[in-house]
Amino acid sequence: MTLSRGRTAGFDTPTEGLGVEEWDRLAGDHLYATSGWLDFCVDDPGGRTLTGNVHARLPGGTAAVPVTAVWEENNGFYQWSRLLSQAGLTAAAPQGLLVGPRRGYQTNLLISDGLDRTEGASALLDELADLRRRAVADRLFDYDRADQLPCRAMFMNSTDVRALRAAGVRAEPVLCAADAWIRTEGEDWHGWMRTLPSKRRGELIRRDQRRFDSAGYHFSELPLSECYEEAARMSQGTQARYGQPADVAVLAESLRVQAEAMGDAARVLMCARKDGPPVGFLLFYRWGDATFLKGAGFHYDQLVDVAEYFNLVYYEPVRDALRHGRRWMHAGIASTDTKAMRGAEVRPLWMLDVFGDATDNDTIRAYNAAQLRELTESSTAVAKAVVEDEWLEFC
Repeated sequence: MTLSRGRTAGFDTPTEGLGVEEWDRLAGDHLYATSGWLDFCVDDPGGRTLTGNVHARLPGGTAAVPVTAVWEENNGFYQWSRLLSQAGLTAAAPQGLLVGPRRGYQTNLLISDGLDRTEGASALLDELADLRRRAVADRLFDYDRADQLPCRAMFMNSTDVRALRAAGVRAEPVLCAADAWIRTEGEDWHGWMRTLPSKRRGELIRRDQRRFDSAGYHFSELPLSECYEEAARMSQGTQARYGQPADVAVLAESLRVQAEAMGDAARVLMCARKDGPPVGFLLFYRWGDATFLKGAGFHYDQLVDVAEYFNLVYYEPVRDALRHGRRWMHAGIASTDTKAMRGAEVRPLWMLDVFGDATDNDTIRAYNAAQLRELTESSTAVAKAVVEDEWLEFC
């Protein structure tokens, strides 16, 4: 059981108590729970946090989960106080324990094969309660009692929420985001196209590809370590386009740290015309049975409006996943309609007040139901893409 920060006096590594090899065996296909990703979370600029874990060894196996001590977080998606205000729920202080990593929008309970998930979740709740007491006793936070210290899991899937609820968590989960996964099954690209749920979507994709190909674009792949500065400049352009101005030096440092932590696993797909410079990039990972899309950016003033975004961010990664025998492409949160139109399944990600009571449960369910209704009414494609069994239990 640890709170830790690499290369900071008084704390060890995020995998303390298990070691890198055992931790990564537990993490398995969960990219955003791996030791490399947690090392990135330690050093990614922005905010004031410590990265650690809780774990428990049981007769049937081992259970673990990353934990982040948060004093200040610059990423609005990870600010639980912001989400609570948006949902009209009881406020909570922004400083506390985040169950999960602070980057990646995925939190997974890591439980050995053969260990009952509820048993593993129960053991982790005990460890989290002890960590909460120690964090207050050691004055890591300015709270008088452990029960005042917020402890929230964020971006957790329905399976793990069910396990924690079965283990004794009383609060209902609050919807964080809709998460998009695209099945990449089929013997080749044409086989995958036949799996799409409607003729209209296939026609849309073929039209996008024809336009893109006619402009003479091509792709090249590089490790992130060789192109993070150029990627940062394109990221800045994308963020500015959507009203989120960013310092290119900060973006470059974040990408450099990610490349250092993840090594050659961090891949970049560059898009360019003929002998010209790159006009767009996609950062992605081939991990386990999935391709994970992590970020993209463009020099928008150099595009020629031939569906560059869709070809770079969706179609070529699907081809790549098919070539490498991966069954899924994780397209992440936001732009849900765009992803649904290109074959995504839409699943919920939740925030859970680990030690909360049932006071707000009716309000939470009403909020979740309203969010689901707004999502399904946004388009026919999204309504068909929603995996209802993952949503309805908490709405």
